[in-house]
Amino acid sequence: MSEVNRLKEQIRHLEQRNIELTLLLESALELQSDTGSGKLPFTMTAIQTLIVALDSRDPYTAGHSSRVALYSLWIARQLGVPEVQCRQFHHAALMHDIGKIGVPDRVLLKADSLDDEEFSVMISHTTIGARILSKMEAEGEHVSASLVAKHHHEKMDGSGYPDGLKGEAIPFFARITAVADAFDAMTTDRPYAKGRSYYDGVQELLRCQDTHFDRQAVQAFAAVMAERNYLRSRSVLEYKDAT
Repeated sequence: MSEVNRLKEQIRHLEQRNIELTLLLESALELQSDTGSGKLPFTMTAIQTLIVALDSRDPYTAGHSSRVALYSLWIARQLGVPEVQCRQFHHAALMHDIGKIGVPDRVLLKADSLDDEEFSVMISHTTIGARILSKMEAEGEHVSASLVAKHHHEKMDGSGYPDGLKGEAIPFFARITAVADAFDAMTTDRPYAKGRSYYDGVQELLRCQDTHFDRQAVQAFAAVMAERNYLRSRSVLEYKDAT
């Protein structure tokens, strides 16, 4: 790699890190504002305890969980979800991957592709997370964190897991989290792969709306990302027309 290209890569990495830190700060500020929001399904102590436990297993999940929760909150607000439910949802989305606590290191931290047996172990994080959270949340909550944890990998065409739910059979808030989760996975650098640009990530979501992702959630997220200028010079109208 030439010196110029190396400098360009360093600049790209610093710009990406700046965005990630900005998102983490905004997520932290949203959590801080929750303290005056009235009754919420989980205390801050409970959330912090679970997230610290998860972060100790997989350092990547620290920023991932916060970003997914923030993206999910943005989508919910864009869709007109009442603010009290948005706050509950922010907590639920923050813990969507908590079941990874129960996935062995040899699977969770593997850099290469998973074989069939390892994949079966990995996808169990959805049901493990649902069991953990179901013991903590009160019955009758408007936003069920256990359902978000269990079903955020379901797909609109029924090809997801763990239950192969299809369309609106997938819980509403899980459909939103699926969009946020997939976007962050696509756009985050990993040791073995460079993340896509935010523009390319949104384009992939749009390509897979109705098959993998809920159309309304995807359109709402594309609009939010354009309005917040995360898609650079692209117009939100381009995304609404890309159907």
